[in-house]
Amino acid sequence: MLRIILFWFKMKVAGATRKVLSPNFDKEGIKSILKGYWSRYKLLRRDIGKQPTLGGTVMVHLASMSTTFYNELTERGISDAKTTQYFYDIAWKVYKIMGGFSWDLTRLKYQNNPKRLAYATELFRMFPFNSPSYKWKNIPQPDDVVRFNCEKCPVAEYFKDKGLSEFCVNTWCALDFPLAKMWNAKLERTNSIAGGAKVCDFKWIAND
Repeated sequence: MLRIILFWFKMKVAGATRKVLSPNFDKEGIKSILKGYWSRYKLLRRDIGKQPTLGGTVMVHLASMSTTFYNELTERGISDAKTTQYFYDIAWKVYKIMGGFSWDLTRLKYQNNPKRLAYATELFRMFPFNSPSYKWKNIPQPDDVVRFNCEKCPVAEYFKDKGLSEFCVNTWCALDFPLAKMWNAKLERTNSIAGGAKVCDFKWIAND
């Protein structure tokens, strides 16, 4: 199952990479980048430990792919800022597929926007961000607000180990905000584990 999921992500990332990079790179250049990043990942994945959940394992492998993409571009002389923006744009194209699927599923159970929001965040915490790889703590709120803390994040731990916490904050963590808009909500978060905090504090506020 892990190989099937990672293959799906590989195909989606390749397509997104071609779209994002095509204004600034020719086809051969993009092909070379994809080949280089994947070759790096195949070497790096040997040291990836298995998480207690399939979702956690998938996420850490994706963090490894993110790391090799970052290394591939920066070692080609592309600035950290441009590499980060490229990756953010690529990752969002994939993340919004995941978010859109979950949001569509909520419509099968609820029509009320706050309830759909609560269910969408629940689905994500069922897979791929599920316990015990991730550790969550719910905080009771009014019906139109969903609040919880993430007390353990294997992705943040992985990026910290690679010295790329700032990259994680500006890409992985930052993608939660457009996701909230997709889910017809607003996300408030003061900090994240990758940003140096003890917890990621999520507060999702449903739009009227």
